Amino acid sequence: MKQQTLNGMVVVHANDPTTKMLSRLYEMRTDLVSHVTETSSNSEVRHALKDAETVMMLGHGNPFGLFSTPDKKGQYVRFLVEGRHVEFLRGKTCVGIWCYANEFALHYGLHGLFSGMVISEQEEADAYHIVATKEEIDREIEKYASRLTWCLENCELRDIPARMQAMDDVRSSLTQFNYQNLYYYE
Repeated sequence: MKQQTLNGMVVVHANDPTTKMLSRLYEMRTDLVSHVTETSSNSEVRHALKDAETVMMLGHGNPFGLFSTPDKKGQYVRFLVEGRHVEFLRGKTCVGIWCYANEFALHYGLHGLFSGMVISEQEEADAYHIVATKEEIDREIEKYASRLTWCLENCELRDIPARMQAMDDVRSSLTQFNYQNLYYYE
């Protein structure tokens, strides 16, 4: 985010091994003031979002919000961020990297960088008819996270979607799908 956000970034990221690679987007940031996880209560989430200037939301989700961790049956039953939190997100710079975060942002008129569907697991590749091995998906999502980290540190948010597409050195159906699903909203 190239120092465009100076004070107070809150990260909302559940401890989920399938999105662990996204932690590199914030682990070295000096403006991080709070980290919301699946153990945070709804009131703690609201309080953290209310006080933030920038909110980075990472993990799995859908157009209705960002999920917490799955239950023992593998079902997502709780949102960490959803429609009731939008009042605390408006007027702030947001980064939302979860499947369909762009639809959430468009629906609520949020400002910042958001991802559409991102393939990070074999089931997702299969659902979108993207031919890729688990090893390829794992390798490419790691590269995606590293490159996105670099972009957040060195580019303006508005420039990141185009910059990420230019960084795609593989140009496979998998990488093109992921790299073309980043959006900046004014």
